[in-house]
Amino acid sequence: MQDSTPSTPSSVALSAKLAIPKQPNKGISDAQKKALRIYASETHPRPTQRACAEWFLSQFNRHINRATVSKILSSKYEHLDTGFAGQNKRPLASRWPLLDEALYIWQQRHENAGFPITGPLIQRKAVEYWKKIPQYKDLDPPLFSERWLSRFKQRHSIRYHTSYGESASVPISTQTEMEAIRAICDQYQPNDIYNMDETGLFWRRMPNGGLSSKGSPGYKKDKSRITLAVTTNASGLDRMPLWLIGTAKTPRALRKLNIPSIGCVWRWNKNAWMRSDVMQEWFRSFYRHIGTQRRVVLLLDNFSAHLSALDNAPPPSNIQVVFLPSNSTSIYQPLDQGIIRNLKHHYRKKWMTWMINMMDRGVDPTQRMSLYYTLHWITQTWRRDVLDETIQKCFIKSTIIRPSTNGMEISQSEDLQLGDLYTQVTDRLPGTEVMELEEFLDPPDENLDVEEPDLSDIIIDLSEENAGGGDTQDSDDDQDEYIFGPPLDIPSRVEAIEYMDKALQFAQHQEGITEKDLRDIERIGHLFSRLQIDGRKQRRVDDYFGPKTN
Repeated sequence: MQDSTPSTPSSVALSAKLAIPKQPNKGISDAQKKALRIYASETHPRPTQRACAEWFLSQFNRHINRATVSKILSSKYEHLDTGFAGQNKRPLASRWPLLDEALYIWQQRHENAGFPITGPLIQRKAVEYWKKIPQYKDLDPPLFSERWLSRFKQRHSIRYHTSYGESASVPISTQTEMEAIRAICDQYQPNDIYNMDETGLFWRRMPNGGLSSKGSPGYKKDKSRITLAVTTNASGLDRMPLWLIGTAKTPRALRKLNIPSIGCVWRWNKNAWMRSDVMQEWFRSFYRHIGTQRRVVLLLDNFSAHLSALDNAPPPSNIQVVFLPSNSTSIYQPLDQGIIRNLKHHYRKKWMTWMINMMDRGVDPTQRMSLYYTLHWITQTWRRDVLDETIQKCFIKSTIIRPSTNGMEISQSEDLQLGDLYTQVTDRLPGTEVMELEEFLDPPDENLDVEEPDLSDIIIDLSEENAGGGDTQDSDDDQDEYIFGPPLDIPSRVEAIEYMDKALQFAQHQEGITEKDLRDIERIGHLFSRLQIDGRKQRRVDDYFGPKTN
């Protein structure tokens, strides 16, 4: 017989409490706090604390009380409004700068290669490097303690997290962090959501993988690799100029080249890396590009060079910088969902077409290829060949943008018909072993730099930089040409005008050419004519005011 005694309110409440499993008391992440602060500041009229708590529950499936809302919205967390969390005072400079910089270079290389770096590993490497640095030979070594390690990591904004395979299952903490990031991005239009990422590019790699000339042994893959920094918004309508990082300040192939007019930026260092100093410059360029009137969010992976650069170049209040969770960028970073791959495939299509043209003329493509063509092709591809639709789909695939429907697939290679081109190239390389098409299009080692840095080279590089000579390096011309390609034979002004006249004659006899097309060609011809007239005027002025002879 059932007990018909009615339950009291207190017994109902007690039963409810017993029925709900106790949730672990997890802290609220900085990304979640930032999302709530953005919601409160951008919603008009300003929401009540109760409304904020309800919004937080809808976004993160978590109850918070009004006191917590008040605390999060207080001045205590104003630092989150400047763009990123964790802005602490940087520690004092290292007492051992050579060791500090050498360790940082080693750490950057291994982080770039995707290898996990632990505190004990840094400490062991510090002991090893100390013994090898001649300047420290007669000095007592420091105690490479936890305190020393902590200061080293703070100086270079190094943060370590538990390692997970990037394509494996994503840990729950990462999923929670991504919900917070999506909540932030939900408050921006696609035009105002940006992503930047770096990638390596083997700009001169052949299908047979080889480049050997002038007695140089083998293929100099390190010298034929540059780093690209790619930036776009989620709509694809605002693609910032590509940043290209090489290993020489001004290779002969780029001398006298008006690089800004091409639509890119060239920077260099000995390893062609995105170092903290280059990243600082990139940040400031991005801030200028956005200006002060727009509110935007910038998504980055938490590579230590990004963190360190942001410490020294913090964003203005209208720009939010959000770091994606560690070991998850292959899943959540929009540029890694197919945008960069599509960019490289278009580039390699141009490279293969050019190879075929050279070989049909009896010319070795590796002897004529230079960084000039790389700059021209990659910037042209970024502006014209990568479609807005591709960029939009990749942002959706990353789950940063939450559309009504998802699941759109992107196909690069099939659309570009690269298989036929590759066969034409390899057919012209008889007697050589060639790699598979997939390896040529997506080299597995393109983003890796795993070679152990030579400590003596690091010390020499640092000494040159400290002496102020690091940015004026000019390599041997023969070696420069081998590494970066030959300089171009630049046409004279007269020749350029003649070429434009011939181009106009050709266009006038082609079907499908419009009057506007002809006017565009004429406009370029007139521009060249003005350059010739200006050059003549300058020569006359120089002659008139030239030095007098006694």
